[in-house]
Amino acid sequence: MSTAPPASFDAFIDAAWDAHGDRPDAVAAQLADALALPRTAAEAQRFAALATHVYGEHLGRWRDGVVLLDKLRAMPACAGDGDVARALDRHVATLRHAAGETDALAALARDDQAAALAAAASALAGRHAFGRAIEAHAAACMLAAAGFAAESPANRALAVAGNNLAAALEDKPDRTRRETQAMLDAAQSALVHWRIAGTWMQEMWAHYRLARSRLQAGDAQGAATSATHAIALCDAHHAPPFERFCACAALALAHRA
Repeated sequence: MSTAPPASFDAFIDAAWDAHGDRPDAVAAQLADALALPRTAAEAQRFAALATHVYGEHLGRWRDGVVLLDKLRAMPACAGDGDVARALDRHVATLRHAAGETDALAALARDDQAAALAAAASALAGRHAFGRAIEAHAAACMLAAAGFAAESPANRALAVAGNNLAAALEDKPDRTRRETQAMLDAAQSALVHWRIAGTWMQEMWAHYRLARSRLQAGDAQGAATSATHAIALCDAHHAPPFERFCACAALALAHRA
């Protein structure tokens, strides 16, 4: 990425997402220099989501991320918009909780607490802090047990976190029994919440994720069942070849096991 941000917000944010995995420090510096770039509430929310991800999961600079989001809150794009304020509160709570601040969630509503916990679980899993990631995800799921309105951001946050935690634990070579159960719980939670917050394709990938997690847990029959559900969704929606291939590959792996 160049040091000067592009004039277009979309160009800037797309370039930042493309570069953040390989150069998170450079992207973090660009974000800090581009606080005035978002011009609308929607752009401010997209900016905040990327900043939380980069400063959190990729860099572990939790408190630096909070400082940046507090500066963003003072920008004109955020002024007087309740949705932006609520989103920023969730992102700040995510970073503060991941940093170990015990009162990070106190001021949030129940579904915002769940969303912040889920996002923290995803970030902590990405940094291989599995014990804390599992605890945060379990706490989010407990808050979600009574259900949220379909439009609540907590549903998508739980779907993403469940997928990310399960995938990270699948790749852990020395999983404990507790971690294996957490992997399965996370994959199942992702499926439940993608059915609420996502599309048929996201539900298909959630079945795929559950199939892979069950396979890692030694449950070949359960993996075959999940893969079959994924294939059925591909058939029902005329899925693209890549999605169909992955669903069939999961079923083949289950049968081989």
